[in-house]
Parts: sequence; structure tokens; C-alpha cells
Amino acid sequence: MSQTFVVPVVDDQPPTLVFPGRCVSCGAPRDAESTLAITRLVVKDGDQVPITFRYQIPHCARCARATKAVFLAGLIPFLLGFAAAGLVAFLSVAFWTSPLDDPTSRTTPSLVLGAAAALAAGLVGGFVAEILARLLLWPLFGWSLLTAPLLALQLLQDADHVAGVTAKLKSDRSALLLTFRHETVAREFSGLNSGSGSA
Repeated sequence: MSQTFVVPVVDDQPPTLVFPGRCVSCGAPRDAESTLAITRLVVKDGDQVPITFRYQIPHCARCARATKAVFLAGLIPFLLGFAAAGLVAFLSVAFWTSPLDDPTSRTTPSLVLGAAAALAAGLVGGFVAEILARLLLWPLFGWSLLTAPLLALQLLQDADHVAGVTAKLKSDRSALLLTFRHETVAREFSGLNSGSGSA
């Protein structure tokens, strides 16, 4: 049963966290690490600046490989779907709205409308392509592929996922939400971080 911890965030600084010394996904001895990174653009002094929370998550070699494989199994179909749907939408909308362009000026509303349509269609196309790819690749990767959040949702929600752990930054940036799939590892994480009041 999964367990979620609410970790307070102060001044947009990543909280210091201690992870158990074994794989957070299956509990096996630690052989490798996977990077968990949450990035969000925030406005400070009138400028947009990125804030990044980055943690090295302990994994066994098998779960580290599975994390990379699941990421690529989502990323590649998403990019292909985004590019294909975006290109079709851009060409279609730019062509049908080309009569709006004024040859005597430098404005080309058809290109602006085409780009907007390409972005919207690209996101939908990437989302659909990733879902279809996960369903097709499920026999090869197993449940880890279906339980991982969709890449499109991770991008929209300022979240990241590695095998065994999902992290998400609250909308007001007041806390980091860490969800552990492995109950025993979650208890160990709680014990290691209870002294600092972070978990």
C-alpha cells in the first residue's frame, strides 16, 4: 500500500531528505541510483527563474534499468505523437487561415494560429501515442509501465517518477509530496526524516 509524505518547502529551497539505504522500489540491496527531479518556473523580481528539486534515489540495478526503460517507453512515443500531430495541425491551420495574411504587412496570423494549433494538437497527440505505446509494451515491461504516471501529466503537474517513488510540488510551492509504493521503505523513510520534521 502506497504512503504519501508532505514535506514542507521554505523559500523555494529543496528540503534535505535522507532515503533508506536500499532500493525504494523492491527493498533489495542498493546497487545504483536514479535521479528524481522536479522543476518549476517561478517569478522572482519580475523574472522567470527555474527552481529544481533534485534527489538521488537508491535503487537496485534491476529497478534502475526499469526506471530508464519506462521513461524512454513514455518519452519516445510522446515525442513522436507530439511531432506528428503538431505538424499536421500546423500545416492544416496555416493553410486554411492563409487568406487572413496581409501581403502588404509583416503580420502572418496564419502562422500564429498554426503554431497555437500545433501546440494543442501536439500535446493531445503525444498523450494518445504514449497511452497506446504503454498498452502495446505492457507484455514486455509489466505493471511498472502501467503504474508510472504519464509523461504528459508529469510535465503539466510539476511531478517526476522513478520506480517506487513519485514526487510532486504543490501548486503554491509550500510542500513537496512524496509517494512511496513500498510500505516498509516508506516507514524507514519516515523514521530517517522524522527528527528534522520533514516527513
